[in-house]
Parts: sequence; C-alpha cells; structure tokens
Amino acid sequence: MQFDWPVLKSPPVILAVFQLKFTQAEDGALSRMIANEKKIKLMFPKRSVNYHSDINVLETPVPGITTFKGKANTKIDSYTFFTLDEKRKFRIEKDSIVITNENFYEGWESFKSDVMDCLNLLSDQLVDCSVFRTSIRFINKFTLESFDDPLEYFTKMISTESDIVYPLVKFAFRFNVQVPDSDIIAIVNNALEPNDLNKFDYYLDIDVLDQKQMKFDLLLTSDQMEKIREVKNTIFFDIVKQKTLDLCN
Repeated sequence: MQFDWPVLKSPPVILAVFQLKFTQAEDGALSRMIANEKKIKLMFPKRSVNYHSDINVLETPVPGITTFKGKANTKIDSYTFFTLDEKRKFRIEKDSIVITNENFYEGWESFKSDVMDCLNLLSDQLVDCSVFRTSIRFINKFTLESFDDPLEYFTKMISTESDIVYPLVKFAFRFNVQVPDSDIIAIVNNALEPNDLNKFDYYLDIDVLDQKQMKFDLLLTSDQMEKIREVKNTIFFDIVKQKTLDLCN
C-alpha cells in the first residue's frame, strides 16, 4: 500500500536509528561479524573497539590504596565504525547491529538505502541468524517561540486539574502503543526544554519495534522496515498539528 505522507522541506529529525537484534545458529566469535572490514571501512573509515572484562579478585582487599592479585577475562564487546565527521555510525555486536545517522535527514529512501547497504556487507554472516527484533527510532526536535498553549502544536499532552504553583521549566511524558494484529509496539517520548535563546525545544522521540521472529533475509528486512515506517509516520502525523508542520516548511 502506498501512503501519501507530506514531504517536509526541513525535516525535524536530529537522529535516525536502525537496529537488528538476532541470535546466531552457532556461538561464533564476534570477529566473524567483521569479515568484510575492508569494505565496511570504505563507508566508515574510523573504528573503535569496546572491551568488557570480568575480574576475579584472588585475595580480599583492605581499605585504602592497595595492590592485590586478580584475574581478568577480557573480551571484545563491540566494534563501532564511524564516518570521518562521526555523524554516521555502524555498531556491530555479537547479537545486534545498530546504524545511526545524525546528518541532515534527506528522507526515508536515503536512510533506508544506507541501512540496506550496511546489512548487505554482513549478509553472509547473518544468513543463518534468527532475527527477533527489527526497529527504527527517530528523534525529532522542534524549536518553538512560545509554549503557552501546547495544544496549538500537538494533539497529545498531559494535563493538570489546576495550575502548577510555580512556573513550569520543563516536562516529559511517555506512552507505549501496541499495533493490533501484529508484533509491533511503539514507545513515544515527549519532552520540553528551554534553550539558550529564550525559546523552547520540544523533542518527539518515536521508537518502533517489530518483535516478529524470522530468518534473516534482506528482502524480508526491507519489508519490515516499510511496515514499521508506516507505524512511525502514522504516530508522528497524528501527534503533530499543522502549526508545527509549518515550522518544517
């Protein structure tokens, strides 16, 4: 089904995230997941490695600064590849892949294309994996001149029985929804904060997770992305009023 979503000239997206959670058929080493490191570095030239250590203390330490014997079992937790400006990141873990983009949002097709390019680099390593969660997260930021009447901008708000005793500086609220007849849930966070320009920054953070289990397949993943994008957009345009959309055009 084709949806006719409004095209925003200045999208409010400040962070776009894709995540794939999976289990491997065999307990393979994390290093296997970066077999295509040379090709990955063509897209993400910089790399960092995160380590995790389990430390076993062989004697009881005493109070103060002391030297004691111990054993450490250190393993690589994840590899993160970056673009030179570190605006785009590709984190690879043993059971998770996270792709983030903080650049100016150029639209869904561009974002999805980047995700599929990254997954294609790992398709041989993921072929026997069982996916149990596919998700996208979009953090939107709106800068507002004033916020005297929240319902001028958004359809979903918190309310109080009476005025708050002291001036409201910032607030946040969250709600979760379940999409009927599916394994999809969405977590929606809303937050208002004053900025240094005596204006207000409103953050609309939409995290959509499909918990359908399936064997990894690039075409299936592409289809899942379209389904959760539909949910994300439906929530976004249901919450945001025209006055807020006008800020994005």
